[in-house]
Amino acid sequence: MSRKARTVAAAAAIALVPALPGGPATAAAAAGTVYGRPTPGAPTTDTVTLQHAKRVAPLNALADALDEQGRADHADAYGNLSVDEDGGTVTLYAVSEEQGRRLVDAAKAAHPDIDAGLVRFIHADYSKRDLRAQVDRILQATAVERADDLEVYTVAVNPDASGITVTGRADRLDSVRNSIRTGAASTDTAASAASTPPVEVVAGDPARPATWRWDEDRPQMGGDVLLGPAREAGYVARCTSGLATEDAAGRDYLLTAAHCYPNGAEVHGEGDPVGQFGTRPGGRIGRVVKVLDRYVDAEVIDTGGSNGSGSKAREADTPAGRWYRVTTVGRSHNGQSVCQDGARSYYTGHGVPCGIKVQNDSIAYTLAWDDGSVHAVFGVVGYNANWACTQGDSGGLVFTVSNNTDREGRGLVSANSAGKDGPRVMYWAQAPDILNIIGQRLNPHH
Repeated sequence: MSRKARTVAAAAAIALVPALPGGPATAAAAAGTVYGRPTPGAPTTDTVTLQHAKRVAPLNALADALDEQGRADHADAYGNLSVDEDGGTVTLYAVSEEQGRRLVDAAKAAHPDIDAGLVRFIHADYSKRDLRAQVDRILQATAVERADDLEVYTVAVNPDASGITVTGRADRLDSVRNSIRTGAASTDTAASAASTPPVEVVAGDPARPATWRWDEDRPQMGGDVLLGPAREAGYVARCTSGLATEDAAGRDYLLTAAHCYPNGAEVHGEGDPVGQFGTRPGGRIGRVVKVLDRYVDAEVIDTGGSNGSGSKAREADTPAGRWYRVTTVGRSHNGQSVCQDGARSYYTGHGVPCGIKVQNDSIAYTLAWDDGSVHAVFGVVGYNANWACTQGDSGGLVFTVSNNTDREGRGLVSANSAGKDGPRVMYWAQAPDILNIIGQRLNPHH
């Protein structure tokens, strides 16, 4: 289960590698020191990271409690929220301060330990519920089936709940605006049109699937290399494993990005000699049994095992061979920072990138898959001025640090930017949304 110690040259620009003949191979032996389970309480996470986790824990708990109410009984008041990790506050955007205070009171009643005194109130022009409905209408109005016809790149709720921002092809912005107007005219009444959130259309860069490819023994965990047939015939796709899940019967599954492999594909680890990035399959990981190709960019791999024998809720990390338990899942909110354990970043000298700051937690983005099809995903976009993710990280676990030995899963790496910011940008789908759709839970086995 340990990562192999490898030194790799610059990352490839594309996720696909021509398939070579040959069947499954024996997994290459891991190099370097292999660590067992961290000793409880041992200083396995660096001090700076632990200090940050302790400092932001009250903010994260507060944000989760507010968001919970904003998605339920107080959806009419909830515009958005933003976490200021440096300033130590959570900004709540509410359509009125009175309604916002009622939301906070409800959150405090449900979670008495939160510090409601950390909340700042700012007026929201629209509720997040209405803004999300507008995003859905725009996606429907601008939907295309093939990559050659793609005009809209992202449709995002403005973080201050003031409206919607759409990015698209620079040479097709008038066409995008016309499609949005036509769609609105066909669905809105005069009364609803007057209260429709404003939409700004600007030039942008497309999200680029972060597909590319280490082989591990069973049970698998987040951060392992995945290798299998790509969606474009004759090629092999290299991705990373993310969340380990379990169904009601105790069967073990492993999640990765939906754009990686077609339904029914046999997925293996990597069987090349240590230090090489090739296409030789290693040990069998499982078979893709469900592809969620709309809104969450996730697919389910059946490991064939049960009760922790096929997968475990762990996250492969540094130093070589170290892993940590994934004990909870949660949502990412504006202003928070996350980490990700994608394979390609790890083996190109970037380790496990952290400090990826959430820029927008309510953004829809369109992905052109390798087979030319187009799929809309609703999730999160983050940024790190040094490094966020690259090709080969797709499906990797997005997470936050809870303590020395535990992590909280936040989602699966989905894409980076095809523009100049490339590997400094990362898109991901929210972990709770993925689990709700597939009807599974985080694997309780570690």
